Amino acid sequence: MTVNFTVKTTLVGIALFLVAFVVLGSVSVVGWEVSNSNWFCTNACHQVHPEEPIAQSLSAHANINCVDCHIGRLSFFPAMIKKSSHVKHVWSILTGWERPTYAPSLGHVGNTCEGCHTEGTHKYNLLGSKSSFATDKDNTESRLTMTLRNVGRIFGGEDRRGMNWHTSGNVKFVATDPQKQNIELVEATLPGGEVVTYKSVKATMSDSDLASAERATMGCMDCHNRAGHPFRDPESVVDAAFASGELNRKLPYAKKFILDLFDTKVESREEAREVVDHAYATYREAYPDEVIQDPEASESARKFIEERKEFLTDLMVSSDFPEAEDVTWKSFPDNLGHKNFPGCFRCHSGRLQDDEGTPIPVNCSACHSLPLVTERDQIPAYYLALLDQKKPRNHRSPDWMSKHMDYLGDKKCSTCHEDIKFGVNDKTFCSNSGCHAPDWQYLDLSALRND
Repeated sequence: MTVNFTVKTTLVGIALFLVAFVVLGSVSVVGWEVSNSNWFCTNACHQVHPEEPIAQSLSAHANINCVDCHIGRLSFFPAMIKKSSHVKHVWSILTGWERPTYAPSLGHVGNTCEGCHTEGTHKYNLLGSKSSFATDKDNTESRLTMTLRNVGRIFGGEDRRGMNWHTSGNVKFVATDPQKQNIELVEATLPGGEVVTYKSVKATMSDSDLASAERATMGCMDCHNRAGHPFRDPESVVDAAFASGELNRKLPYAKKFILDLFDTKVESREEAREVVDHAYATYREAYPDEVIQDPEASESARKFIEERKEFLTDLMVSSDFPEAEDVTWKSFPDNLGHKNFPGCFRCHSGRLQDDEGTPIPVNCSACHSLPLVTERDQIPAYYLALLDQKKPRNHRSPDWMSKHMDYLGDKKCSTCHEDIKFGVNDKTFCSNSGCHAPDWQYLDLSALRND
């Protein structure tokens, strides 16, 4: 039996095919775009842990799309292949995410961060200066200044490996937790090709387990892990507002008041907004005389709160999450620095040592200069005197901080330095409050002294 197709039938078939192609293609394109949108990410997925989108909206990367980091800036087909691997998250959407959450799906920095942050921008050391304010009546300001050694030392003939060396592919490590806070083994390939293995003297893993454990290669995101979703500690946020002039320092106990505001327990975002709405009235009731005596400063505080209601509300919610019991900003480690979280001290704490007991350097000056703490921007004479001094060879020992008294023997610090007076008043070398005032809870010098 022969079937004859007329020209009309053929044209109808072609037309139907083209219509179906256009419709299905359009639906596919729209579906692709919607599934890659921030709206989809933050509603279909992140509504079960809403702190992440809030933190992202308050970050320097607020205008960067979620998929630019979690898939990468890839061409269509590689992006589709990458996205197909996210099917594994469907179960988590149905059953719930871990709290706090972490992202194992970030792409290589070459496909994400380096689209903006080119290698050439990190070939210089940086001079950093940060103001902090006390919680006293005058909100007393002090400024900490230091050189951040991205590329290493410039003078002194010492090891010139700076912080950027960590991302050269020459550092591998074993961590025992998903957020990589507890590191128990590090393998470092030195510039001459020598491989040195450091093990934690307080390791929880056996030697055989460490030997067989998978090594992670250290990269940018091992330190900049919260670049897209920073949960900043409230104190740093308040200090930045004072330093920029958004908050007036003349207001008595202003820093203490705002920190107490962020510490207020709330049950919902609406309650947090209500607390912010009443913040200025609460302050006026607490300090009526000061408000009357300095109406200009008082008015600036009122405007600051009024104009930033949503910001302050977001900050309260991103500091303490009402819908998640026992989850606060402290639940999200930030590996930059070493004050609120282990950060640098994950490796440079003194616990990680080679077979001969030599640690990964714990000297602060390996990554930055000696901190300079000043008031009224006056540089102490003792600090200026250090600039022209050549550092003795024994000062370069990786455990100098812990064992300097042993290295000195019968000599005294005053042999080279002025008379030493210990303390935190910033009057002498050993009274530097940038070193001695903070509680370095993650530094373990006792591991070096076998205490």
